Formats: sequence, structure tokens, C-alpha cells
Amino acid sequence: MTLERMSPVDTAWLHMDQPGNPADIVTLLTLDERLPYAALKSTIERRLLKYERFRQRVADFDGHPSWEDDDAFHIERHVTLQVVDSPLTAESLRTLVADLGNQPLPMDRPLWAIHLIHGPDAGSAIISRLHHCIADGFALAHAMINLADRADGTPMSETMTPADPDEHEPLLNVLVHEANQIVRHPGHAIDLAKQGAALALSLGHLLFVPFDPHTFLKNKLSGRRRMAWSSSLDLDAIKAIGRSRGATVNDVLLSAMTSALRRFLAEAREPVDELTIRAIIPVNLRPIRWIEEMDDSMGNRFGLVFLDLPVNESTTESRFRALKKRMDALKGTPEAFVSFGILNALGHTSATIEHIVNEVFGRKASLVVTNVPGPREPLYIDGKRLRDVMFWVPHPARLGLGLSILSYAGKVIVGVRLDEAVSKNPGRLVELFEQEAAEMLEKADPSY
Repeated sequence: MTLERMSPVDTAWLHMDQPGNPADIVTLLTLDERLPYAALKSTIERRLLKYERFRQRVADFDGHPSWEDDDAFHIERHVTLQVVDSPLTAESLRTLVADLGNQPLPMDRPLWAIHLIHGPDAGSAIISRLHHCIADGFALAHAMINLADRADGTPMSETMTPADPDEHEPLLNVLVHEANQIVRHPGHAIDLAKQGAALALSLGHLLFVPFDPHTFLKNKLSGRRRMAWSSSLDLDAIKAIGRSRGATVNDVLLSAMTSALRRFLAEAREPVDELTIRAIIPVNLRPIRWIEEMDDSMGNRFGLVFLDLPVNESTTESRFRALKKRMDALKGTPEAFVSFGILNALGHTSATIEHIVNEVFGRKASLVVTNVPGPREPLYIDGKRLRDVMFWVPHPARLGLGLSILSYAGKVIVGVRLDEAVSKNPGRLVELFEQEAAEMLEKADPSY
């Protein structure tokens, strides 16, 4: 049997999987029509199983995690049909997503599961769970979206929509040449980190940034997580706000979320006027901007940067200005490359990596924020239109709050994943975000 040694960064994510805090990525696709189980299974067989990681399980070889073909692989162990009695409303889907998202993936088989949900009405939902050691959110979103077709029936992988320069982009852009070098030669990451004053300073910043203040966001995790998501926001309207302020879509969305976090913390009687809450932001290191441009490679190819969210600012305007200034300062910095190098180096060590990552990243931040610029046109599975697409990130480094941003077909949805020890009501944070976004839209200059 052929064994392929797991890459150091993928190994790091495998080691970060802990009881009560699995390192999984959860996605939700909703459809207005009934999707037959046979049609979904056939599509997965043709389009998802071409990625070898979905046919391989994790094995130990000479003390190192490795990939090996699963000789006992049966698609029915991974793709299941669940029929529920209640209509597939947002409330019932939240319960389903949380229940499935809290189940650990069995380690004796490939680390993924897809659940087709049928209710009494005509709609369907697809809930997937995929382990972070297989790939990062960008790659897994690419794999999941490739289950779908465009309106004319052509697969996503065959054609590409021309890019709109004003479209929703990844949170931070990186230099293509440097991204190519570190992705193609991850073993050079630490060497790169030792070269040049800028890289050395970034390494020092990552390692010596002070601990984040202790709020209820830093409570010890319970291992039970709840999910919620916003209603759809019009992407063109968000872009118009950005143009009127010389800002990006992500500047606008993160500003609204910062305002929502201020209110969320204030409701818990935290001293918000004295707080700056730090977020970890994954930065895609592939030399691409859109999911449609992805190749079929899996794996984790991203770095991490810190972003201070100015919840201490008392007005919406001051929070927006401070957030945009900090976002601008991060763009083009080498910190993402340095953190990739840290994960690459730690992936060569034992499972004590989880403790190290917790010390380096977990105590210095209170949440993780990630985004994926999704398909810009409606997609279909077996001729049934995907109404909404959403995903939730794991809680790395024992962080209890994860925020995810996904654009799809001219809309943006924000997801919240909260450990119950932090709060049992992620819907409240979503509600506050929707209120802040609505206020920004109401005040927007209509000329843009």
C-alpha cells in the first residue's frame, strides 16, 4: 500500500484537532427544489472523488501522519440522506447544522461527510463537514462549488467569469511572486523569514504581540458550538458604500461587524471603551483571487495575520476610519508568510503543536475572521438552483468565536460560529451585525 507523507502545514492542522474542538469546516447549501439523493451521490462520485484526499484516510507511518488509500471506501459511508419532519426554515437548519457540526469525523476513514437533508416541503439542504487537514477553506470551497453547474449546464471547472475589479476580494492581497515561492517551496518558509529586516520584524511582531484582553470571548471552551448566519446583503450596495469612502467591500463588512461586536460586548457589561479586540485573519497565499481560478490541488496554503478591531471607538465613523487604516497597513505585509513558516516548522514537531499554537496565536486574539469570494453567478446541482451558500470555520487555538464571510451570486452572507461557553446565542451577534449594516446602507450616498 502506497503512503504519502502529510505536508507539515496539513499536519499542523491535524494536530490542532482536539476533543471538543474539531478542526472541521462546515458548509451549508440550500435549494428551493428537492434534490434526489441518487443525483447528489452521482455528482459527488464524478466531481469530488477525483480529488484523491477524499478517497484517502490518515495513517501513521514511522511516527509521521500520512495519507493512504482507504481500501474499505464506500461512498455511502460519507454521503447520507436525512429526512426531517419540520420544514427547512432558518431555525431548523441552525439546529441541524449545529448538531452535525458538533459530531467528530471518524478517523478510520477519509475525513469528510456530506448530509443531504429533505424536509416535508419541496426544498433541500446540503450540510458538509470537511477536516482542515485535507485543505483550507479556499480549496474546500472550490471543491464543493465544483459539484455545481452554471445555468447553461456547463461545470464550474470548464469556464470562468471575467473578474470585476470592484468585486468582493479576499480580505488581504499578497504578492504573487512571493506567494508562488512559499507555496511551491513551503520548506523554505523559515529561511525566508530569516532574510531581511521586514521579515524579521514581522516575526517579532507575531511572537511578541501582547495578549488580548480577557473578556467573555476568552472563556474556556465547552466543546459545544452553535451556528447562525445573516440574511443576504446586496453586494452592489456594499460596493457602493466602499466606493463612496475609498474603501473595499471587506472594509465595510468588517466595520459593521466591529460595531456589532462593540454592542455584543457591551450587553455583557464588558468595558468596551477600553477594549481593542484582536482577530486572526487567514490570508490566501495562492496566486489567485477567485475560487473559479483554483486548480485541483488540495492542502493548506494560507498564512495568518492579526487585525486589531477598534471596538473602543465610540462612533460608527471613528470605528470605520480606524478599521480601514489598520486594514490598509496590513496589505502587502509579510506577516502571512511568516506565520505560514511557523506552521510549516511546527508541523515537523509532535502533537504538542496545539499547545504552541495556543500560546502563539490563541492568547493574542479573541476570534478568527475569514472570507471566501464565492461564485459570482447562480449555480445549479442536477438543474436545481443553489439559493444560498454558507460556511463556518473551526475554532483554532481554542478561540471560541469564528466569523465567516462568503459572497455568492451578487449577495453576501456572514456566518457566526460560537462556543456555548462564550454565548449560546450567536443569532444575537448576527442581529446586531444586520442592524449595523442596514444603518450603513441607509446613510450611503446614492450617487455611487
